[in-house]
Amino acid sequence: MPNDYDRIIKENFEPLLPHLCRALLGLDLSHMEPMEAKIQVTTERELDHLKKVIHDDPERDYCLHWEIQSDDEDMRRRNLLYYALVHHATGLPLKQIVLYLGDPKPGQILKNVLELEGLRLEFVVVNIREVPKERFLNSGVPEEIVLSLLCDFGKDRPEAVVRLILQNLLKIVGRVERLKKYQRQLQILSRLRKLQPIVTKEISLMPIKFDIETDELYLEGIEKGIEKGIEKGIEKGIEKGIEKGVEQHQHETVVAMLRDGVLPLEKIARYAGVTLEYVQKVQKELEPKRDN
Repeated sequence: MPNDYDRIIKENFEPLLPHLCRALLGLDLSHMEPMEAKIQVTTERELDHLKKVIHDDPERDYCLHWEIQSDDEDMRRRNLLYYALVHHATGLPLKQIVLYLGDPKPGQILKNVLELEGLRLEFVVVNIREVPKERFLNSGVPEEIVLSLLCDFGKDRPEAVVRLILQNLLKIVGRVERLKKYQRQLQILSRLRKLQPIVTKEISLMPIKFDIETDELYLEGIEKGIEKGIEKGIEKGIEKGIEKGVEQHQHETVVAMLRDGVLPLEKIARYAGVTLEYVQKVQKELEPKRDN
């Protein structure tokens, strides 16, 4: 699943990255063409994203390579290898960008200059958690609004920020299918900040939403369990009081996740906000009774 998840993140980030590069780095990426991402000389390496940026004057053309990283690691030696391989294969200069999306505070990954005898390599590192959400939130471009989910929220609560993102998308996106596309991107990106329960709930409250059960992330069973638990919790809260609603919400979440059979019991307990003993008790209740 981690490899599948990395693929999903990279595929959904590709249409967003040109907007990020334009807004934060001032790069005009309006004219690009794809390049072979596997470069082989005596070794083969597959790069995350590799494009050729084209200008009216061919002398200004260059290759653009960006890496999406969630681990805090020193990228200098790897980028030196990438630069050498790409330049050897194309003869073009290479502009390199590392986009850090990780949870740990960045340290090693911020090292972006490598100086050796007769050589100096420098590339750009963007830690998107340090970018204020306002940089993208009020944009008229939906792809940029989506990026604000990964930015610095400041003192605002995540629920309020997610609600603003969805409201702004609703204002500028005219067609239902397009809105569903951006809702799905938010669902995927929300996992990078552990905000999927909040994003799922806020989407469910909108008049237009996509069918979450057909989404790839549903395979882990998390969103459906949380969404059903929230809905049941609200219903029971109205009928029998808030306390009973919360208990019902937790119970329905545990039951849904157990029936999906994807997550270990410890994770189910954490996501549902209950003890491991409670999850084990519910699991035992769901087991079919055997005749003696």
